[in-house]
Amino acid sequence: MTDELRPDEKPASLATVPTRITANQVIACLLLLFALRYARGVLAPLMVAALVGLALATPVRALSRLVPRWLASAAVVMFIGAAFGTTAYLLSDQVTAFSRRLPSLVREVRSAVLSASPRQGLLRQLQQAVSELERTTASPRPSGSTPVTIVEPVDVQRGVLSGARQLANYLGQGVMMLFLVYFLLASGDMFKQKLVKLGGPRLSERKITLQMIEEVNTKIGRFVFYQAWSGVLVGLLTWLAFWWIGVRYAGLWGVAAGVLNTVPYAGPTFIMVASAVAAMIQFKSVGMVMLVAGVSVGITGLEGFLLAPLFLGQAAHVNSVAVFVAVMFWGWLWGGVGLIIAVPVLMIVKTIADHVESLAGWRELLSD
Repeated sequence: MTDELRPDEKPASLATVPTRITANQVIACLLLLFALRYARGVLAPLMVAALVGLALATPVRALSRLVPRWLASAAVVMFIGAAFGTTAYLLSDQVTAFSRRLPSLVREVRSAVLSASPRQGLLRQLQQAVSELERTTASPRPSGSTPVTIVEPVDVQRGVLSGARQLANYLGQGVMMLFLVYFLLASGDMFKQKLVKLGGPRLSERKITLQMIEEVNTKIGRFVFYQAWSGVLVGLLTWLAFWWIGVRYAGLWGVAAGVLNTVPYAGPTFIMVASAVAAMIQFKSVGMVMLVAGVSVGITGLEGFLLAPLFLGQAAHVNSVAVFVAVMFWGWLWGGVGLIIAVPVLMIVKTIADHVESLAGWRELLSD
C-alpha cells in the first residue's frame, strides 16, 4: 500500500475549495465599488453616524436610568455639538491668523527645502538657464517703451461666496448627522430586534445573529469610544506640549493631532513630519526640530503602545497588514472620512467572519 496520489487525483481538502471566479462575480464587485464611490456623499455620513451612535450608546444607556431615553439621547448629542462648537469658537482666531499667513509659510517651506537640498547648485543652474532662455527668445522691445504688467483681477466676492457655500454645506451635513445620531440613540434596541428577526426563521440562527450583533456593539462601541477620548487626550497633550515649547498655532496642532490619531500609522507620521517642518521654519534649529518631533512621537507612542492595549484588549486584534490595506482602500474610496472609519469597518467584517462559517477564509486572513 502506498499513500501517493495518482496524477489524476487531488487532495480532498483542495478538491472541495472553489477556485473559479465567474465573470458575474467580478462585474458585481466592480459595480459595488462604483456604487460605494458614487454614493459616498450619503453613505459616508450614515456610516459615521452609526459608529458615533455605537460609541455613545453606553453613556446614553447609563443616563437613561435617571431620565427617559429620548431626553438622555438629546442631552448627550447636545453636549457633543456644544463641545465641537466651543472648540471651533476658541480656535477661530488661530485659524484666521494661520489662513492669512499661509502664503508666506508656503514660500518659507519652499526656501527651506531648496536650501537644504544637496543639489542646490544644480537647481540654481537650471533656474538661471531657464531665465537666460526666456530673455533670449523674448521679442525685443522698442527703445523708450515702458514694460506693462498685466494683472488679472481677483474676484474676491466670488471667492468669499464659494467659501461660504462650502462652509454652509459642511455645517448642514454636521447638523443632519447629529440628528441622525440622536434618532439612532433614541430608538434603543429597535434595529437590533429587527436584525435578529431577519437572521432566520430558526431559533439557532437568531441566537447566532444576536450573539454577533452583541459582539459588534461591544467591540465597535468600545473601540470608537476609546478613539474619541484618546484623540482628545492626544490633542490636549500636544497642545500643552507645543504651547510650552513655543510652537506657533499650538491649538491647531492639538486639534490636528487628535483628529489624525484616528488614522493608524499615517496620521501620527504626518503630524510628526509636519511639526518638524514647522519647527524648522520657526526656530531654524536642529535641536528644536528634534525636540518637537520627539514630543509628537512620544505622545502618540504612549497612546498606541500603552493605552491602546490596556483599554482595548482583544477588541482590535486584527493583523497590521490588513489594517494598512483597509486604510489605503477606504482612503481612496471615501477620502478623509474613509481613513477614519477604515479600522471600525474592518473590525465589523472580522467579527461577522468569526460567526459565519462560509467566511472562514476572511477570518483567517484578517486575524493576527
